[in-house]
Amino acid sequence: MFGDNSTENGKWNIEKIEDICTVTSSKRIYAEEQSTTGVPFLRISDLVSRINGNPINDLFIPNSKFKEFQTKGLVPSVNDILITSRGTLGLCYIIKPEDEFYFQDGMITWLAFKNHNKVLSVFIDWLFKSILKTKIDNETNGATVKYVSISDLKKLQIPVPPLELQNSFAAFVQQIDKSKFEMETIVKLCYTTLM
Repeated sequence: MFGDNSTENGKWNIEKIEDICTVTSSKRIYAEEQSTTGVPFLRISDLVSRINGNPINDLFIPNSKFKEFQTKGLVPSVNDILITSRGTLGLCYIIKPEDEFYFQDGMITWLAFKNHNKVLSVFIDWLFKSILKTKIDNETNGATVKYVSISDLKKLQIPVPPLELQNSFAAFVQQIDKSKFEMETIVKLCYTTLM
C-alpha cells in the first residue's frame, strides 16, 4: 500500500519519534500503593496479554490514585501507544476509549502523541510490527534481559507518508480486524454447536 521505499527518493519525510510523540513512562507505583481493587495496574506480562486479546488483571491501584494521575495528565489518552520495553520488545497497544488502567514504569514506554493529524497510531503500530521491531531486536541493550530505553526510542527514525495514505491504511486495517473478528465468532459458534 505504501509503494516502493518513498523515503529514498525524497517523497516522504523522515522524522524521529520524539518529534511526533512525547516518549515517556508512568509514575512509579510502589508495592504499598497497590491494592486488591480499583483500577487495573499492568505489568509487562499483563500488557502482552491485553495485546493478545486476553486481558489479565490481578494488581490494582486505588481509584483515588488513578484520578490524581488523570488530573495531572499522567494517564495515556485515546490513541496514544504503550510499547513493551523489557524482555518482549516493541509490542504496541493503542489506547482505546474504554480503557482505564495504569502501567508499570521502566517496563512499558508511553508514546503520547503531540499531533494525531500528522501520524496515526495504527501506522506507528504497523511500523513496530514490521520494520522497527527487527531494528530494536538487533540494537537493544542488555545481555540477559533485553531492553530498549526511552532515549533509544526517542531517536528512532520513521517515514511519515501523507495523512491521506495513512487514513486509507487505517481503513484497510479496520476491515481486516472486522473480518478476523467475524471469522473467530463463526469458529466459536461452530465449536459450541459441536460440543
